Amino acid sequence: MLKIVNRSGKFKKQLKENELEALEAMGKFGVKMMEKHVAVDTGYLLSRCKYIINRNELFLMNDCLYAIFQEFGTYKMKAHPFMTPAAMNYTAQYKEIAAMHMGKGM
Repeated sequence: MLKIVNRSGKFKKQLKENELEALEAMGKFGVKMMEKHVAVDTGYLLSRCKYIINRNELFLMNDCLYAIFQEFGTYKMKAHPFMTPAAMNYTAQYKEIAAMHMGKGM
C-alpha cells in the first residue's frame, strides 16, 4: 500500500525561515563591508551604516544626510563610494552566504 503525505507546508515554512536567515547574514556582511570602505573623519557616517529587510528584499543603507554626497560626489568634491563597493565587489561572498543558509533543514 502506497501512502502519499503532503509536506509542502512544512517545506515552504522551512524555506521562508532559511530565506530570512540568509538575508540577515547577508545584511550583517554588507554592513561590515560598508564599514570597511567608508571614509572616517568623525565616525558619524560610519555609525549610520545599517541594513533593513523589507518584503524579503535586503537594502544596505546609510541614513546620514551627507552620505549621498560621499557616495556620488559633488561638483566640488570627487566621490568616495562606500555602499557601491560593499554591494558590488563581494557578489561571490553574498552567493556563498545565501547558498550556505538556503539548504539548511531541507
